[in-house]
Amino acid sequence: MIKHLYLLPGTMCDHRLWSSMINELETLAPHHFKCHFLTIAKKNTIDEILQDIKSQLPDEKVNLLGFSLGGYLASAFTVKYPFAVEQLFVVSNMPCILPDKEIKERTRTVAWINKNGYLGIPKKRIIALLDESAQTNSEIIALIKQMDDSLGQDTLIHQLLVTTKRENLFLQLSQLPLDKYFCVGDNDQLVSLDKLVEFDKQDHRMSLSIFNNTGHMLPLEKPEKLAFWLNSIVNNQ
Repeated sequence: MIKHLYLLPGTMCDHRLWSSMINELETLAPHHFKCHFLTIAKKNTIDEILQDIKSQLPDEKVNLLGFSLGGYLASAFTVKYPFAVEQLFVVSNMPCILPDKEIKERTRTVAWINKNGYLGIPKKRIIALLDESAQTNSEIIALIKQMDDSLGQDTLIHQLLVTTKRENLFLQLSQLPLDKYFCVGDNDQLVSLDKLVEFDKQDHRMSLSIFNNTGHMLPLEKPEKLAFWLNSIVNNQ
């Protein structure tokens, strides 16, 4: 039986984020998975983005997987439309409000771009997203740069402005009668492992996996481990 996965990318990412993971899934379980690429629409609010995601999905429960910003949106979607989700998979994200430091950084970034224009993601920023073991991987660095170049300034400004104001979704998620699977890198500088571990303890239907020697760009850094993780969960249902 074919298992369908619906995939939400992160900030300044597109379908290319998932390519290596999908190849690994095909190796592990040939012709067993069908992956569908969802997009983050340029809407005025997160709620409008969630409505658009709903329009991209079939009228049946789905296995929903989101990375980073996509992980937050997948969590928010599940809270808003719990009847539409069979299982929730969240990669490299905490479904909660952003830290003050990140909010201020986003504000500064938007102001700088509005004044000077966008010249693309700096290599220094890419390196900061990766574990040390991946910081010299030219293919990963090039792919992140390519996705950023393709999506461009308008997408970045939209994603920074519209998705900064977030709710803490931990409690609402814990009250939903469905399984939630989180995975995160042990060296992800954008996610608090302590908060995720605490959330895991409070929700008996949540499962947390931590990947060693992995930064924020988990689908690119550890596609084989991500594929194994997904395959083991889906095929054990």
